[in-house]
Amino acid sequence: MSPTIALLGHNGKVGVSVFLNLLKAHREGKIALTVLHREGSDLSKVPTDAGVETRLIDLSETGVEKTKSAVKDADVVISTVGNAGLKAQEYLVQALVGSSKLKTFIHSDFGNNWTQAEYAAAPGLAVGIGLKEHVAAKAKELGVPITNIRIGVLAPFFLGHKVLGTYIKENKFQTFRNNLTNPIRLTNFDYLGYAVAYLVSDESRIAQLPGQTYQIYDVEVTGQQVIDTLTKVHGQAPEITALAEEEFEKTLKTPLGLFAAVYAKWGSNLWGEGEKLAVGEWTPKPFEDQVKQFI
Repeated sequence: MSPTIALLGHNGKVGVSVFLNLLKAHREGKIALTVLHREGSDLSKVPTDAGVETRLIDLSETGVEKTKSAVKDADVVISTVGNAGLKAQEYLVQALVGSSKLKTFIHSDFGNNWTQAEYAAAPGLAVGIGLKEHVAAKAKELGVPITNIRIGVLAPFFLGHKVLGTYIKENKFQTFRNNLTNPIRLTNFDYLGYAVAYLVSDESRIAQLPGQTYQIYDVEVTGQQVIDTLTKVHGQAPEITALAEEEFEKTLKTPLGLFAAVYAKWGSNLWGEGEKLAVGEWTPKPFEDQVKQFI
């Protein structure tokens, strides 16, 4: 019998990718997919002809029993809720307490490893990321098995924004610490969904999930490789500047402190614990092609 996988949060950017890949596994008979949703959720993406169940849950203090009924037969529960729903996951954790079938809960993290020293240096980290750790701690306290999914930096964010010193369209690059030789880990949404579905679409892999931390990323490039790629696609070398430590320290204390803290992970190669998930069937799009999409 196929494992039952329950997904909460099928509409967000991470959620859509996870959902579409789980739906494929469901159609192939590898899993039985259930979509958990709150009142008023848009269910238009859930096909009516695929045998996918949809179940209403209530992530509130008074809704735990209702949610418990919705997840009682799930082997794995996956949450991809956004920032607004992070804290409410503690009610989902409460609903999972005592489940005889649950193998693991993959909570909505999809971020980086953080240390207490990093929290102290960048107070802004505690706002959203602290809620993720609160949910993980609550699960541990209540004896609910969890699996942590870590990523590097979302590739569209790195390529399309300018907070990590790489300006694709403007052909500019900023050096910081050892980021010329250290690789940055990039995760594309389609790979993230594929990898999560890979983890939960096989009974033997599911058995290994409780208590594990996985690093999911499909591209690794050093700063020098970024420079070489910019040079190739623009036909000339990028303008290169350097981020001073003093400016970095100032930024850590601002609302942009999260981005500065991630920048430090690249510059000092501080990605932390977790086994890199190896998915042999996946062929990532060449980095040069990804860069060209943002010019």
